[in-house]
Amino acid sequence: MRYDYSARLRDDVNSAVQSTFRTAGIVNITVTAEQVRVRNLAENVALEDIEYLVLQAAQLLGAAIEFDDLSNGLVVLANGLVEDDEESTIAPPDPRQPASIQ
Repeated sequence: MRYDYSARLRDDVNSAVQSTFRTAGIVNITVTAEQVRVRNLAENVALEDIEYLVLQAAQLLGAAIEFDDLSNGLVVLANGLVEDDEESTIAPPDPRQPASIQ
């Protein structure tokens, strides 16, 4: 993890978090960090490092946060299978549905 981030990158993180919080009321750490990373490709900073900066900025604002991943292209089917372009696999259990313990 780097500690010498540019003032421009830090300003972009802070403004992105504030803007997201004002419009959505919740800050998606992964999505916001990816937006900042793409706008600052010349900085060559890892997504994980920018996520950490976004998390810090969101915590300073007292914003609600979420950690949803970027879209992975998988589709959950009604029969519990996950389908992508190559194969189907079993989806993780839905925690909202009761499961029997045997």
